[in-house]
Formats: sequence, structure tokens, C-alpha cells
Amino acid sequence: MIEISDLPVDRLADACRQIHDMSPPTEAEPLVLECSRRLLADPGGERAHIWVGALVAMSGYLSWRPGRTAERTALDALRAAAKTLGERPCSHDRHSYESEMHALEDEIWAGETGLLGEIPSGAADFDVERVLCPGNVAGWARLAQDVIAPFTVRRIPAGAPKYHRSCIKVLSGIVNDYPYDDPHEVLTDEAGCLPSRPTRGVLAGFLVTMNATCWYAASERITDRSVPEAMVKGVEEAVASLPDGPCAHDSDEHPDTDDPDHASRIGYLLRSPGGRAEMAEDHGWEEEDEAAGTADDDEPLDAWVCPAFLRDLAEETLATLKDALKGFETAEGGEGPPSS
Repeated sequence: MIEISDLPVDRLADACRQIHDMSPPTEAEPLVLECSRRLLADPGGERAHIWVGALVAMSGYLSWRPGRTAERTALDALRAAAKTLGERPCSHDRHSYESEMHALEDEIWAGETGLLGEIPSGAADFDVERVLCPGNVAGWARLAQDVIAPFTVRRIPAGAPKYHRSCIKVLSGIVNDYPYDDPHEVLTDEAGCLPSRPTRGVLAGFLVTMNATCWYAASERITDRSVPEAMVKGVEEAVASLPDGPCAHDSDEHPDTDDPDHASRIGYLLRSPGGRAEMAEDHGWEEEDEAAGTADDDEPLDAWVCPAFLRDLAEETLATLKDALKGFETAEGGEGPPSS
């Protein structure tokens, strides 16, 4: 049996490319720990970009349910690399990680970073010097850290992906009662969009979106019971994905979701590093601050991804939707239309 610690760099990097969100711990954890160990040993060294690239490649696994030691060690290594490399001078106005942020579909990186020695497909103007720039490597380290543990890092460019912006606009129309598209189709599609192994940000965003729109699905505006049925199914599946564990917040620190328009926007901002950076910017985080903390107001941003908060939110959502289904049952029994 080959010891991972004995693998040459190229074979270790290639093994990391094969790890994804569905990989078993027996395959993923030794690679995560070895790459994290090497990065922690020299977070600013000439091979730091390789270990950062490896952890980015394995972030799909790390953002699901890694072992505690693997998650903690990976985050420590990424944090050390981001700090060490991010303090070095850089003459570039922009870095390639910024232009690739939109490709983090459901926050799982499916492309090439260039950090592992590969040339991204279609990159005729691939510039090794810019890709290996300390600022670019530090940027990838911050992105991976934020995907694994949302709201624990700053200095991420603010701005949700264009597709998420479009979804925010569509949902705003629905919750403000002037839908651009058929709400039946939109809400059914939203209910079925959760990946089988979502990241913490995507999972939180989905549940917030379901809560923001459940009142509309329960109103007389929705005439097809398949809509609330699909939403119930989606929420129940999401709840099953929530991790166990105690709540780290005071009772008054969980977010207020009484404004459906605001909540529907947050539901999509939560689903990307750029969207979360926009939330942080709105709440007064300073761009130059490296360490994360609470916002300037009384609402800690990490409360949006708190499992306890999300369980309560899901319970409220399910109660609303199941009441709506009872209304459909009454209407189908001939006793009148479903009530809002």
C-alpha cells in the first residue's frame, strides 16, 4: 500500500482532483490532511499554490460533512495561506479567481484553477505568472474557506453571480405580488433545485427562500396543490441535510425574516461567496479586515447558516405549507376554495 506522505507532488495533486462531494471519507480524509499538513508547514512557500489548489479541488467534500479534524486542519491551512500570501505586494488590478467566481455552481468548483499545473480549458491567454501571483492564490484560499465555513473570512469580492441576480428579481416580483413569470413554475422549480449534498450556504439559502415564498404558495394565488406539495418535499429533504449540534447564538441573535422581499434576496445571496460578501458589505464589514467577526449591528451574519435557526425556520415554513394543503383538501371535498 502506497503511503500518501510518500506520494510525489504530481501524483498527490492528481489524486486530489478525483475527490468530490460524494467521495467516501476513507479516500478523502487522508488527502485533505496531507495537503493541509504540507500547506501549514510552509503557507507561503513555492508549493503553497499546489496545496491551496488541492484543497479547492476537494472543497466539495469539505463543504459537506468532513471529519472534524480534516475540516479544522483544512481551514487552518487555508487561513494561514491567505494571510501569508495576501500580505505580499501585488501589482495586479484583478486576479483570475475573481472572474471564475461565477463558475462555482452550487458553490462546488467544477473547473480548473490553474494552481495544480493544469491549463484551464479555453484559456488561450493563460498567464502562469498571474495565476501563481500570491494575491490570486490567497484569493482562492479565501474562497475555499468561505465555502467550507461561511462568514469566517473577509476580503472576498462582493457580488452575487448573474444567475442569482436574475432569481432575486423573479422572486421579488412574486413576493411583491407582481410576478414576471408563472409563479407555479417558478416556485416548483425553486423547490426542486437543492443538490443532494448542498454546501452550508446553499442549504441555508434554499430554506430561507422557501420561507420567504411559502405565504404566496399558501395563498389563493396558487391554484395547483402540486406547488405546496413540491415545497414541502423540498423543505423536508433540506431539513434532513442539516447537521446536528448546539446553537452558538443567543435567543435574540437569529435573523428576522418577517420581510419576504428582503428574505428572498438573502436566500440567494447566501448561496455564493460573492453574495455573502455583499451581505457583509451591507452590514459594515471593512474590506481590509482579514479576520471575520460579527457585523456592526446586533445580527451576527453566521446566524443565517445556523442549523438551529434553519430548523425553526423550516418548521414555520412546513406549518404554513401544510395548512395550505389542508385548504386544497377542503376545496376538493366541495366545501369551498382553499383559503389564503
